[in-house]
Amino acid sequence: MKLKNGIVTNSIDGESFAIATGDAAKEFNGLIKNNPTAAFIFELLKTEQTEDSIVDAMLEKYEVDEPTVRADVKELIDLLKSKNLIED
Repeated sequence: MKLKNGIVTNSIDGESFAIATGDAAKEFNGLIKNNPTAAFIFELLKTEQTEDSIVDAMLEKYEVDEPTVRADVKELIDLLKSKNLIED
């Protein structure tokens, strides 16, 4: 899975955001403000990923247990799927 074409991420004054542009804006018209961990996941999703590869990257970057990471990753992925922002 990965972010759909047209989902753009950026940081402004230390805040991370994702917005839909082009055709993606027809399905999602809004702005997503990301915390640092969500911003990290968005960056990973710019290339093809699996849920496991995201969990592995999170475990490598942050000091947190796997069940917590797995639950958080699943929650964000489910949200992105519900907004039709990622491709399977």
